[in-house]
Amino acid sequence: MTRFGMFGIAFGLAATAAFALPKATEIYPDMGLGYNIGNTMEVPKNPTDWGNPFPDAAYVKAIKDAGFNTVRIPCAWDSHASNGTINAGWLDSVKTVVDLVINNGMYAILNSHWDGGWLEDHVFDGKGFDKTGEVTVSAADIAAKQGSYWKQIATKFAEYDEHLIFASANEPGVNDPWNGGSDNGQWAFDEARMQVLKSYHEACLKAVRSTGGNNATRIVVVQSPRTEIDKSPLLASMYPTDPAGEGYTMAEVHFYPYQFSLMTSGDEDWGKMFYYWEDQTPGNDAAHTCSGSALGSKKSIDELFSGLKSRFYDKGIPVVIGEMGAVKRLGVLTGDNLKVHLKARAAWYGYTVAAAKKNGLVPCVWDTGDEGDGNFTIIRRQVNKFGGNVGDITDVETLNAMREAYGQASLPGNSIDSIVTQNPDIPETAAGKGVQVTYQTVTSDSSEVGTLRINLQGAKKDLSKYVGIEVRLKGEVATAGPCTGASDGCGEYGWTSMDLFMMTGESWAWFDASVVEQADKDLDASAFQTIQVKWEDFRKEPTDLNSANAIGLNLYGTQVTGTITFDYIKGIKADGSTEIIDDFDKKPQLEGTASGKVVALNGTEAIKTATVAAASKMLVNVQPGMVSANFVAAQTAPAKATLLNSLGQVIAQQNFTANKGMNTVELSSNYRGPAMLMVRQGSQRYMQKVILK
Repeated sequence: MTRFGMFGIAFGLAATAAFALPKATEIYPDMGLGYNIGNTMEVPKNPTDWGNPFPDAAYVKAIKDAGFNTVRIPCAWDSHASNGTINAGWLDSVKTVVDLVINNGMYAILNSHWDGGWLEDHVFDGKGFDKTGEVTVSAADIAAKQGSYWKQIATKFAEYDEHLIFASANEPGVNDPWNGGSDNGQWAFDEARMQVLKSYHEACLKAVRSTGGNNATRIVVVQSPRTEIDKSPLLASMYPTDPAGEGYTMAEVHFYPYQFSLMTSGDEDWGKMFYYWEDQTPGNDAAHTCSGSALGSKKSIDELFSGLKSRFYDKGIPVVIGEMGAVKRLGVLTGDNLKVHLKARAAWYGYTVAAAKKNGLVPCVWDTGDEGDGNFTIIRRQVNKFGGNVGDITDVETLNAMREAYGQASLPGNSIDSIVTQNPDIPETAAGKGVQVTYQTVTSDSSEVGTLRINLQGAKKDLSKYVGIEVRLKGEVATAGPCTGASDGCGEYGWTSMDLFMMTGESWAWFDASVVEQADKDLDASAFQTIQVKWEDFRKEPTDLNSANAIGLNLYGTQVTGTITFDYIKGIKADGSTEIIDDFDKKPQLEGTASGKVVALNGTEAIKTATVAAASKMLVNVQPGMVSANFVAAQTAPAKATLLNSLGQVIAQQNFTANKGMNTVELSSNYRGPAMLMVRQGSQRYMQKVILK
């Protein structure tokens, strides 16, 4: 080797040392309280598909003003790549969000999130299990893909300073099947699989370091198996090797104590849902209170977090709690019990982040954006749905509990009383209770859906004892959309259909049937009507009825407004008798354009006789440029087939004579995307949503 060559190497190493970014232990004290821009940039293909707008300057400034100093940006990459190359426009979009965070003086943690599970669901080599069953994968191929993506990401951000932090993955292995394995029934995550995860982390580290610049010593966060705290010893014992040397990585876990944070499907034999925490309890419901040594209690938090400190922080590796939080149980609790629950949540958040700070951990709270039942939202984003302004604080008490832990002054406001006012205790009456659902679409140029959904538990999951479903409802809706009648060039149909749906079996197979074809014309605000739908009336007859997961009602429409009150959903037995599935004593899950509250029924409403939903079984076949339908006509008579686009405009129409019995009709169209196919013969109507190719 020449003298010049040796000098060049020596100078290069000296330059790297001279311009190295601060180590993890140096920046940890400044990272403070963390926040997740959840359900946004990690959404596969389109960051707005889950209801949140693209992050803007007002929103990110609100995060800073709320007292956060670290923002985790969960991010999808694989669904924005073609032939292994990340779309340049997507890289620019991510850069926009990163710049907003850093320009507000905060740290940005940019990760590679689930994105279809290409890495997260395949932490094994050779044969293993993912959500589809037994599969065979190559860990070397996945590591190579991981390295390729991170090299592209790191190259884009090579000149950023220490305020940008990379995170190798999200929750590797979290979707492992529950197949009777040794991890309390879940497929075991053992040392062999940890070795694979280590190779994925090292692929990220090598790729990032290879791009040079500030990436040579940028902080990279590596995750424990499933980001579970009780799996963190595996990460500690098989910690990835960093080409930059020691000090430039952090470890990551998540903290969702299940019974308190996420359990919403009902009490089980092995444990109950926790609504309350420690001394924040109504005093008469110990069974639903997280205390003692239960996961999520003060005792367990102290033990778990001190273990992380000794395992990582004391060895120069700060820990990021990349996600933490607990749902708001707005659909289960009302009135005073709801108030205690919300106070308990706030106390839990405050204690958890204080314990994290004490033990060298950076707590990052999860924020969903939605404000319905089961939300984690602290800062408002979805103003089109919930009103107010971007950046409004929707959970003042929880935020203040965390601010106190970090020595920040409390912000003014009272969220708890406002939420309780919207969810009061409703006294039981002789007529019982119902749920009053208000529908308000947001966009003016496309169809939207309002969903009422009941998650079934225990014995109610078995619908095989019934021959159909009965719904009792009354209400009034109207559409101001571009398609309101024949005079608008939309044919004679509006777009205000209501479907009954259910999801069954392990695959959550979807089945639906028409309940009301034109809600703006067929509903009655003055009298309840009951509608019966038999299994044979479904567009495809349901299977796995002994294992139903959810049942509900969808109202579709363009610029639809109105209110519908639902008294109950019942199962119809073979002898004609009925049995309650849900009588809406508690508010069901409401999504999309639907919001609502539980109301007392006064018992004076008129009741219409039961009607049977018209058989709506129509077999549809969609081919490029064409859609065909097979249906049964009750008589020989003129008929009309119509295709409507998502604006409710007619895109194809055909008049024909349908013969008694089976008929086939075809319509041609160059339109692509969602549409509604309607076939009408006299009073007989068929409706089915289709995706045109």
